[in-house]
Parts: sequence; C-alpha cells; structure tokens
Amino acid sequence: MKNSFTMAEVLITLGIIGIVAAMTLPSLIKKHQRIETETRLKKAYSVINQAFLAAQAKHGEAKDWPEWETSAEEILKRYIAPEIKGAKVFASSESKSNLMCYEGKFVGNYMNGNKESTQYGWMDKVYISSPFYANNTASIKLMDGTCIGLNYNSEKSPKALFIDINGSYRRPNVAGYDLFFFQVVENTIRPYGYDWKTEDLFNASKGNSCHPKANRGGRVCAAKIMGDNWTIKYW
Repeated sequence: MKNSFTMAEVLITLGIIGIVAAMTLPSLIKKHQRIETETRLKKAYSVINQAFLAAQAKHGEAKDWPEWETSAEEILKRYIAPEIKGAKVFASSESKSNLMCYEGKFVGNYMNGNKESTQYGWMDKVYISSPFYANNTASIKLMDGTCIGLNYNSEKSPKALFIDINGSYRRPNVAGYDLFFFQVVENTIRPYGYDWKTEDLFNASKGNSCHPKANRGGRVCAAKIMGDNWTIKYW
C-alpha cells in the first residue's frame, strides 16, 4: 500500500495549485477592489450629503449661503466641517502642485511620477488639468483619508464636488476608479450625469461617459454606480 506521495507527485500537485491560483487570484483581487470602492464611495457620499443636510437645518437652504459668491473654503469651514467629526479643511489651490488635500508634499502624477502635470487622469490616460489646481477649489479630508474637493465658481451653477475615496496621495488617481464627480444642485448633492440618459452613461462614443474607451471617460461613473444600485459593472 502506498502511504506517501513521491517527489514527482508533490511537484505536479504544487504546479496545479500554482496554475489555479494564477488563474483565480487576479479576479479575486479585482472583486475585492470593486467591493472596497463601492463601500468607500457610498460611505463618502453619505457623509458629505448628511453634512449638507445638517448644515441646512442650522443655516438655511444651501443655495442661499452667501459664501458661494466668494469662497469654497469658507463654505467648507463654516457649514460642512463642523458637521463631520475630525474633518480637516484645506485652502483653495494656488498652483499645480497644490492639489486637493495638499499637505506640503507632491508625489507626482498618477502615471509616471513627474511633476509636470496633475495627479489625476481620465480613463483614457489623458490628464485632468482642471479644476484640481484652479484657484477656487478647496478641499476637506475625512478621518479615513477620503478627500472631497469643492469648486464654487460663482459664475456657474451647479457647483462641482469631487470625491477621492482614498486621498490624492494614493493611486491610481483615475476617474471612475478612485475619483468621482458630483454636483451641488440647489440644496442637494447629485452625481455628475444624473440628468443623462441611462444608455449614455456607458457609451464609448460619448465623451466623459463611464466607458473605458470614451474620450476623457470617467466623469459620470458615480451616476453609473448609483444607477446600478451601488455596484460597479464597468471594470
């Protein structure tokens, strides 16, 4: 009766295990990343949305706050930060290295580490040059590292709001993967693209859609995720 494996049998078994692991591990990692992204985005959206609601209960409707005409930083300091435990406000950007939640160091852009451009990119690898270092974008950092940027731009309505679910110092810093776009519409926060047709949200031929092959894709991915019941189906 044979009581043990031969060396050849052990090596064959280990080889099979290695092949199976190589085939399944990438998909498991991607699944984990999707779940983590869904969870962090949903949490961040809930936190900032609840903060807006709480601030309005104290100070009146958000659309009537006078600071919209002068400073995103003041909006965050006066209305939003007091409603979020441990939140830290960062001043409006002044240069291309002074990005959202900038803490005195610059780690380079999301692709090659150079200091020549923004840290963020669209799905098609085109750099996002604005409004992350525009003079009217301030940001707030949550205790879990999430960074939320607010661009007041007094000449435009609705106002732009950005959520980086793992902070600007952690990659990939790509729209639709860890960077998501929202708008302050009247007194509510809605995902950018909330007013798009459902079929356009994942349309490769429509710019800014949540399709990896779209021109400057990724801007409407929050709307895509929320429309799919807070699940990611595009990567």
